[in-house]
Amino acid sequence: MLVPLESAQSHDSSDKYSFRSDDECPLHITVLDFLYNFTVPDLEMTWPCEARFYWLSLQPFVKFVRFLLSYGTPLIIIIGVILNTVSFAILNTPVSCDSSLSLYLKVLAISDNGALIFNYAVGIAKSHFTFVNDLFMNSQFLCDTNSIIMELFQFTSTWLVVSLTWARVIAIIFPFGAHNSNPERFAIISITTLTCVSFVISLTKLYSGGYETDSVFEFIPCQKKIKPWGSAMYFYIALSTWLPLIFIFIGNVLLVIHMKKLDALRRQLTRSFRQKINKTNKTSRTLLAVSMVYLILLLPLGIVETLELYWDVILIKYPEKSMKENKEYINWLEEKMLLKWCRGLFFHVYHWNFACNFFLYCLTGEKFRRVLIRKLKNCKIILTSKKSAKCLPWCKCDDRLKSIRTPSILLIKVVTFDESSVNDNITTQHNDVASIT
Repeated sequence: MLVPLESAQSHDSSDKYSFRSDDECPLHITVLDFLYNFTVPDLEMTWPCEARFYWLSLQPFVKFVRFLLSYGTPLIIIIGVILNTVSFAILNTPVSCDSSLSLYLKVLAISDNGALIFNYAVGIAKSHFTFVNDLFMNSQFLCDTNSIIMELFQFTSTWLVVSLTWARVIAIIFPFGAHNSNPERFAIISITTLTCVSFVISLTKLYSGGYETDSVFEFIPCQKKIKPWGSAMYFYIALSTWLPLIFIFIGNVLLVIHMKKLDALRRQLTRSFRQKINKTNKTSRTLLAVSMVYLILLLPLGIVETLELYWDVILIKYPEKSMKENKEYINWLEEKMLLKWCRGLFFHVYHWNFACNFFLYCLTGEKFRRVLIRKLKNCKIILTSKKSAKCLPWCKCDDRLKSIRTPSILLIKVVTFDESSVNDNITTQHNDVASIT
C-alpha cells in the first residue's frame, strides 16, 4: 500500500499526496495513543500513514475534549449528585409532594444520580485507574451487571422526561379523564411499567456492545461483544434519542397550544388580563423547562450518533491495495475519527442534563423555591444554635473562673494585710521593750 510523504500541514490537500510504502512512513503506529493493542495483525494497513498525520492535526480538538471529559465530567458528577439529592429531599416534603409531578421528579432525581454514578463515574474510574478496569476485565458477572445497570438508569432517565411530559399533556387536554381522579396511582403505574421495560431493553447490552466498545472515555472494554454494530444499534439510537426527542417536541407543542387556549378562555370569562399565573400553568412551566433543556442537550448527540452509525454501517470502507480505493478508505477513516470526538464533545454537553434540573426547579418552581429557602433558614438556625451550644460551656467556665478568681484575690489581700499588721505589731512591741530596758 502507498502512503503520503507530506507532513500534517500539507495533508489537508489530498490531491497533492505523493505515496510510498508503509515501512517508510515517518510516523510510527504508536502515535495513535488510543490504541491499546499493537500486536493486531495488519495494523499498519488498517491505520495508514495518512490517518496518522490526520490524527496529529486533530490533536488540539482531541485534547480539548479529553480535558472536558477528564475534569469537567467529574465536576458535573459531584454537583449533580449533590443537587439531585437536595431536589429529592425538597420534593419529598409534605408541601411539595402534593401532585403526581413531584413523584415523577423524585424518581427522575434518583435515576439521574444512578446514571451519573454507574455510567459516567464508573467510566472515568475505568479510564484513569487500571486496577478498577481490571476488576471488570477479570469478572464477567461484574462486567455484565455494570452494562445492564448503566443502560437501565440512562434509558429510564430519558423516558421519564417523555412520560411526565405526556402525563401533563393528557391532564390538560382531558381534565376530566379517569386518570385525573387518582393521578398519583396513574403516575406509579407509568413509572413501574417504564422501569420494567427499561430493564428488559437493558438486557440487550449483553449481546450488543454499542458505543461501550468504542467509548470516548478510552478504557479497554471488559468483554468482546458479539455484535458491536448493526441493526441493534439502529434500534438503540432510535429508542434513546430520536423517539424521545420526537415525543418531547410534540408534547411540548401541544402543551403550549392548550395552555394559550386556556389562558385566552380564562381571560375572556373573567375579563381580566392581569391575572396571576394559576397553579396549572406554574406546574406546566416547570415541566416545559425540564423537557426543553433535555431536548436541546440531547439533539446534538443524537445527530452525531446517527451520522456515526450511518458512517460505520452503511458507508463502511476497508483497506484496499488499489490507490484510488484505498484513498476512499483513508477519507472514511479520517471522518470516523472526527465523528467519534464530536460525539465525545456532545456527550459531555449532554452530561449537564443530569445536573441542571435543580436550577430549573429554582427558576420556575415558586413552591420549590419557598421550601428551599425555608430549609436553608432552618439549617442556618440549627448551625447557629450548635455553635452557641459549643460556646456555652466555655462561657460558663469563664464565669466560674471569674467567681473563683475574685475571692482568691480578696483572700490574698486579706492575708497580706494581716501579715503586715502582725509584723508591725511585733516591731512596735519590740521597740517598747527596748525602751523600757
